[in-house]
Amino acid sequence: MWEEAIVLGKELADQYENEMFDFEQLSASLRKQAQFYENIVKVIRPKPDYFAVGYYGVGFPSFLRNKMFIYRGKEYERREDFEARLLTQFPNAGKMKTTTPPSEDIKTSPSQCIQCFTVKPVLELPSKFQNKPVSEQIVRYVYVCLLI
Repeated sequence: MWEEAIVLGKELADQYENEMFDFEQLSASLRKQAQFYENIVKVIRPKPDYFAVGYYGVGFPSFLRNKMFIYRGKEYERREDFEARLLTQFPNAGKMKTTTPPSEDIKTSPSQCIQCFTVKPVLELPSKFQNKPVSEQIVRYVYVCLLI
């Protein structure tokens, strides 16, 4: 979560510099930000898995009903663990065993049916990175920032 800490650190540094005029705290904040940037480049982080989750049946609230969402799992979280966590939120839901789109019968049934499977994100590099030697850690950092 260095990405979030950097964003908040920038806001805090702006306050120290332009509102509070506390240059000692500004200096400490900037040193901390520098450490976060260094961590992005040097510390190996796990790549999270992403899951497609469909909520089918009229038993779901209207904002979920018959819709599919993409979720990012926790670090080292397997699909089975993510699915179990999801099903605890909806204990009456059944689990679909296929990745094919559900039939109209499932979509209009009074029950709850959850479809969950792993998906791979497609990385689209921002134009500022095109044709430039940018390390993979920095690309992943920027990609994670875009997802947050």
